[in-house]
Amino acid sequence: MIEKMAKECGDEDVLRGREPLQMGWYRFVTTLVRKKTVLDVGCGSGEGLRLLCSEASNAVGIDLDPRLVQPDLEIYSKDITQIPSKSFDVVACVDVIEHVQEDRLFLDQLVRVAREIVFVSTPNYTVSKNSHPYHVREYTPREFEQLFIGLGGLRIFGGDSTGEKRQEVLGRSMYYWLNDLYLSPGTILLAKVLKRLLFTKVWAHQAAVVALGPHQ
Repeated sequence: MIEKMAKECGDEDVLRGREPLQMGWYRFVTTLVRKKTVLDVGCGSGEGLRLLCSEASNAVGIDLDPRLVQPDLEIYSKDITQIPSKSFDVVACVDVIEHVQEDRLFLDQLVRVAREIVFVSTPNYTVSKNSHPYHVREYTPREFEQLFIGLGGLRIFGGDSTGEKRQEVLGRSMYYWLNDLYLSPGTILLAKVLKRLLFTKVWAHQAAVVALGPHQ
């Protein structure tokens, strides 16, 4: 089911929307995978996977389109449901979940496969307003956090679309409230004033790092 839905809402051109535009986020993931095994779900062109190979003990990528399989990388044309449970230390999913219809079912699969950590990045709806033609949905920061409640220790990060500029969101309640204000025409001016006063910003992208508990 996940494979069918992802293909229906996926890109017509195999590399359109699959270019390595999120390398900063991949660089961040390298700090999570040192001497660990990692699965890159929706690895696309494989440029991010190459980076993970430099730090991980073993790095494997999967993507639905068989044309993305490359001889010098361990990439398989598989659905996440075909991967055995608890078979990788870390599961990384960089800018994929917004393309998947059944997002919670998809996230459950990421957690099923991971032993220790799940990493997920996606655009911030507050900024992008779901303008990409191949996105099923996007999430406000508040909605994004709700996806991961109860899964384990959660850290939320904000950053630019590439991930080169990024930082952990420490005052999450305030950050979510500021994003909420930006979404209403009646409060957007207040949001801009508060952003200046608080010396903060609304990031275009967001990421979650979930440290899984022993029973996940």
